[in-house]
Amino acid sequence: MRLLPLMMLIYILNYLDRNNIATARLGTLEKDIGLEGDQYNTIISLFFVGYILTQVPTNMILNKMKPSTFLPGVMCCWAIVSTCTGAVQSYKGLLALRFVLGFVEAPFFPGALFLFSSWYTKKELAARISILYVAAQLSGAFGGLLGSAIMSGMDGKAGLPSWRWLFIIEAGATFPVALLAMFILPDYPETTKWLSETERTLAISRLAADAIEDDHDEMDGNFEGLKLAFTDPALYIIWMMQLGLNTAAAFTNFFPTIVETLGYGTTNTLLLSAPLYMFVAILSVFNSFHSDHISERWLHVVWPQIFSSIGFIISAVTLNVAARYISTFVMMSIYGSFGYILSWVSTSLPRPRSKRAVAYAVVNAGSNLASIYASYFYPKSQGPRYWQANVANVAFCGLCIVMATLLPFFLRWRNSQLEKAANLDMASGRDPTVEGSGCYQLDVRWNCHPGYRYTT
Repeated sequence: MRLLPLMMLIYILNYLDRNNIATARLGTLEKDIGLEGDQYNTIISLFFVGYILTQVPTNMILNKMKPSTFLPGVMCCWAIVSTCTGAVQSYKGLLALRFVLGFVEAPFFPGALFLFSSWYTKKELAARISILYVAAQLSGAFGGLLGSAIMSGMDGKAGLPSWRWLFIIEAGATFPVALLAMFILPDYPETTKWLSETERTLAISRLAADAIEDDHDEMDGNFEGLKLAFTDPALYIIWMMQLGLNTAAAFTNFFPTIVETLGYGTTNTLLLSAPLYMFVAILSVFNSFHSDHISERWLHVVWPQIFSSIGFIISAVTLNVAARYISTFVMMSIYGSFGYILSWVSTSLPRPRSKRAVAYAVVNAGSNLASIYASYFYPKSQGPRYWQANVANVAFCGLCIVMATLLPFFLRWRNSQLEKAANLDMASGRDPTVEGSGCYQLDVRWNCHPGYRYTT
């Protein structure tokens, strides 16, 4: 009641402040700022430079700080920057603000994933991450409706164009929620003061039973966790998997522009975008709960990638309005895979806590490299089909499928090695937790308890 609903609300605000520039583009933003050529694409790209640079260090900081202090502080920072965007006067000014916005928005999402992994078990995590990500889709739907109202109703108020009001109004909503989060948001199970002793014991023991060990950090510092994360091959497989998804999904940065190619005006374009986000929200939650229910990951990651590839192909080969609008629904199904990939981080690199914090930041930041180069996939000169972008999107969906297929084989191999070591220790009468045993050696190598088994 305290964690998930509040984090969803914060993520809606985070996503609104990040993506409202796509709505502003439908107004007079480019004309008022004097944007030319691919300058808009550069602005989109530069946001992700700042976004990528800060995620690993901020998650390392969050591992040592109270989330109820750190995350509200981050919220206030991005609200201030987004409000200032409503007063920007030049291309260079907008470039600088978008870079700083990425810098201060970056800590939230990897921090939210890390905080979730500190409360939810591996059988609960995929569904909770998908529910959190529903907030991004609701933000898209709500943002389209709110953007439509602001763009059509605020133009000329106080002498300002509507796109400036868009930044000011949407950023202003973040401040009161940040204040609320300071008092409601939980910290970690062992440090949340408003838990009773019984509740604290339950919260800690649930996670300990899930990973066969307590969720605490025995390392000397965050940099040991950094080293452990970067020397684990599972990190790179999940990173490439998420990179493939994020590259293909980068079309959402240009979604109003893509829907605009159907030939409708600004208001109708924004209204037509809203049902797509509602569709993918429902799809993501249903798919994630079904995955957790049957304890299967691979198929639930792969089929949305196949469906979205079909949508990209339809969008590239036809100008039929009905077919293109239906294809946007199919394209959006790519987000059906989102929760499972990120939940694999927690179950593949579970301990120590500092390693998991770094891993979440690396996967999220590294996969957002896609948004730097994918920002150039949609120049207006290639509309309305954008066939080059759609072909690239299909290829990156293929990368996601290949990595999603490789990871279960890799994790099953690890499980088989753990089973083999356990059987040898049992046959020789050795304690698997004692130094010198086969299980202990794998424990040191992979940072997992001898009794732990990876989720495939």
